[in-house]
Amino acid sequence: MKYVLGSIILLILVAAGFYFWYQWNGTDQTESDDAEVHFNRGIEKARLGQYEAALVNFNIAIELNPDFADAYYNRGLVKVYLGQYTAALTDYDTVIHLKPDDAVAYCVRGRLKIELGHPDDAIVDYDTAIRLKPDFVEAYLDRGLEKSLLGQQDAASDDFEAAIRLNAEKTIAYFDNFIELNPNSLSPYYYRGLAKFNLGQYADALVDLDTFVQLKPPDLAKAYFNRGITKIKLGQYADALTDFNTAIRLEPDFAPAYDNRGVAKSLLGRYDDALKDHNIAIRLKPNSADAYYNRGEIKMKLYQYAAALTDFNTAIQINPDHAKAYHNRGLTKILLRRTWEAKQDFQTALKLATQAGDVELKNHIEDTLRLLQKNGIK
Repeated sequence: MKYVLGSIILLILVAAGFYFWYQWNGTDQTESDDAEVHFNRGIEKARLGQYEAALVNFNIAIELNPDFADAYYNRGLVKVYLGQYTAALTDYDTVIHLKPDDAVAYCVRGRLKIELGHPDDAIVDYDTAIRLKPDFVEAYLDRGLEKSLLGQQDAASDDFEAAIRLNAEKTIAYFDNFIELNPNSLSPYYYRGLAKFNLGQYADALVDLDTFVQLKPPDLAKAYFNRGITKIKLGQYADALTDFNTAIRLEPDFAPAYDNRGVAKSLLGRYDDALKDHNIAIRLKPNSADAYYNRGEIKMKLYQYAAALTDFNTAIQINPDHAKAYHNRGLTKILLRRTWEAKQDFQTALKLATQAGDVELKNHIEDTLRLLQKNGIK
């Protein structure tokens, strides 16, 4: 499957703030001044869609100043719009020779190499772009798309999820444009849904995940799993349970599906059944801090405070930054009349919640600490 190359490269350049634009350092040489004049004319013509005329001006600018990297940049982009991909690739080779630390140039050259049938070389360019600019969201996304097409689904997933962590808004914008050009492509719906989930846009995320499921992707269990999590956020607990059941039927050893099915059952008041699911999740994935945390919550609801404390201790051992585990361990210690230790856990949870930007948990912990102080526990 090939994408609309000019539009994909445009996404990269616009995201980097470089679309028919440049940064000129200036020089006193007459030839270079003339080059800048022709370059500016080329920019204006390109913006008007007069690509052939723009190409003439960029050619003159480069003839007058052979080291004019921005002229090669924009001439390469014009050539993309004219369908001259091999010639455009040569221009970006020159840009990289002149500006070897330019991450955007590597990313654009990667897309050109894909179009010209050199996907492995393209991946190398994306790798370099990300090394030079570790927060280059579009490079992760473009590399992820290519890895997906090459059948490297796990590696593609890592790239898409990295992009979401770096900037969910940019990820959504990228996939908005991509889906408009390629409406039958599977992965963009799924990862756009995850990006929307990351931003708390649960209803919109559910629409994308519904579309993804309807398109019958190869990894259908994961799709049902993430849709189930989204439904929990929307308060659709019974529907979420159905999705987790389907995910487990498709992939019987899917530990997070058991864990979150336990969460759904707990929210439906089915604590004993929930406990069974968390036990299975821990058996399948014994290093899951969340599974121990969730099982600890169930044990609290079943008044098994000592056993709950053990689970929260284990969750914290696995993940020392698990703010909610500290919080719930503090609550458990209060119930066990270990109030001073509880306050220390709440203070640790508050610090971690603040660092993580979890405003809801932070406010809740602050309320708890004020209540403890009101009752004479300082």
